[in-house]
Amino acid sequence: MKIEKAGILAILVSLLGMGCTPMEESTTLVQQASIPNMKPAKEVKLKTVEPAYWWAGMKNETVLLVIHGKNIATSSVEIKEEGIGIESVNTQDNPNYLFLNLNIANAKAGKYPISFKAGAKELTYEFELKPRNKATKAQGLTAQDVMYLIMPDRFANGNPANDSQADLTQKANRKDRDGRHGGDIAGVTSKLDYLDDLGVTTVWLTPFLENNQPDWSYHGYAITDFYKADGRHGTNAEYKNMVDEAHKRDMKVVMDLVFNHIGNGHDWMKDLPAKDWIHEWKEFTKTNYKGEALSDPNASDYDKKIMTDGWFDGHMPDLNQGNPYLARYLMQASVWWIEYAGIDGIRMDTYPYNKKEMMSEWVSYVLSEYPDFYIVGETWLPGATWESYWKAGGNNRDGFVSTLKSVSDFPVWDALNRTWRNNWSITEVYKTLTEDFLYDDANQNKIFMDNHDVDRAFGVFNKNIPNMKLATSFLLTTRGIPQIFYGTEILMGKGGHHGDLREDFPGGWAGDKRDAFTEAGRTKKENDYFNYMRSILQWRRTSKAIAEGKLKHWVPFNEVYAYARYTDSETVFVILNNNKEEQTFTTDRFSEVLKGNAKGKDILTGKTVTIGSEFTIPGKTAMIIDLGK
Repeated sequence: MKIEKAGILAILVSLLGMGCTPMEESTTLVQQASIPNMKPAKEVKLKTVEPAYWWAGMKNETVLLVIHGKNIATSSVEIKEEGIGIESVNTQDNPNYLFLNLNIANAKAGKYPISFKAGAKELTYEFELKPRNKATKAQGLTAQDVMYLIMPDRFANGNPANDSQADLTQKANRKDRDGRHGGDIAGVTSKLDYLDDLGVTTVWLTPFLENNQPDWSYHGYAITDFYKADGRHGTNAEYKNMVDEAHKRDMKVVMDLVFNHIGNGHDWMKDLPAKDWIHEWKEFTKTNYKGEALSDPNASDYDKKIMTDGWFDGHMPDLNQGNPYLARYLMQASVWWIEYAGIDGIRMDTYPYNKKEMMSEWVSYVLSEYPDFYIVGETWLPGATWESYWKAGGNNRDGFVSTLKSVSDFPVWDALNRTWRNNWSITEVYKTLTEDFLYDDANQNKIFMDNHDVDRAFGVFNKNIPNMKLATSFLLTTRGIPQIFYGTEILMGKGGHHGDLREDFPGGWAGDKRDAFTEAGRTKKENDYFNYMRSILQWRRTSKAIAEGKLKHWVPFNEVYAYARYTDSETVFVILNNNKEEQTFTTDRFSEVLKGNAKGKDILTGKTVTIGSEFTIPGKTAMIIDLGK
């Protein structure tokens, strides 16, 4: 069986190939084992065991321990308590790593000492299986939810005492736009009531895991420890507490993870577990950032290899998910955080840059434990043609079967940009949605006006508030799961340099000139837009037409775009007038959803609206008319 044709989980069970040395090829479970043909070393040390602990009663019956320590692979291994069986003990080409596959199918919660013997020396690690976390919801997201994306370093500083850490290289310097500013998990927790009042249902933090890098560590995407919160953000316990506090408010939490790369400050880079743990080149080679090549039937092997195996940046070594032990390590790390913290979803960074077969295995692995869990992949691709390749239910002619249910809908973001950056036609938005036939269910797509990697929408729309309101009304009423970038609700609008568009939220730090978390700390324009967004967000929380409804839209005419969200019992009718002047039009073309003189409530003004044979809408105005049951 060739590895490239085998599932990652199947490889881990069979443990064939990839230079692995299995203890035995049978599935007989034992309590004691050793690595054949590995000479004992005079000195053996134990440094780390990952994961440090696991849980009894998981549906997946095995757990892989990645054990690191000087010459640890020369040890014989023994578990002194009944209940856990050793499926296999494996090594690769580095004697400082041991890969211990345990069967926990019948194990109860408790402590299981693992002994490592090398000659006369014996080391012991007390491995614990904890009871399952009964509070874990892993409830997933639906179209009724709205995500609020936060870069914690730039949102609120809840604990100034953790701004700099002795063991972490980059220290706090709020004057440096590329530096650490001190925002943290405690700060996010302190603002949950603000977010709840705004009307968002879900909090998504950019990665809070350790990034022990000399610079550019604030964004979180150069992870140096997959099991530990960055001390400048807080602790694992603080993150779990934030999740618990969100759940108390009936809010959800999405965690941001990265499988494609790590920071070069990771301990692995000092002692690689295997030669093929990362993609290495004769000279530094960047990815070509061309995800389109991976679904292109005419693409060269060279272009596809550069895309997936090239490094994202010089300080971000590219991980090789084709190594089955690395693949299992990453998969388990994600489940560890779900079970430990009780999160409801994961946003996976740079999704197409990973080994695609492994990523589909990973999604299935997570869903086998948590069937309702939400996973969205960052699929930054230029159109639905390419996006749909990565989405479950797609008909990919190359045989690739994706299990990913939600993609980041960059085509919608691009359509909003085209429409209101240069005052193009609102038909751009309409045309983008006409390609929804390429998706099995576009209602699961994550849609957005801006995020942490692109210029802020308010700046892109030339600080035109009417256009911001039109785009916002569309975002929060069309199909999909909307995402809002922190500060958009107060018209933060910088762009260009990443350090600028990721500016600090005013009021998140003691001594700030104003506190925009409060009405008194916002300008009149900011409060006007804040209240506009808030009114839609609070309404949509209870709208079944938005949460469960289908989308029906009509070809725009004279820059007026109309569409309906509807179920068998509820209908919402939306009209967007992109003209500066008011428009009057006949309504007969909408008769399939408007029956006679339709009457409903305009949720933006609170007024009752009757839609007769003709209707007039003011210029640069959105009307969201809840027709009720």
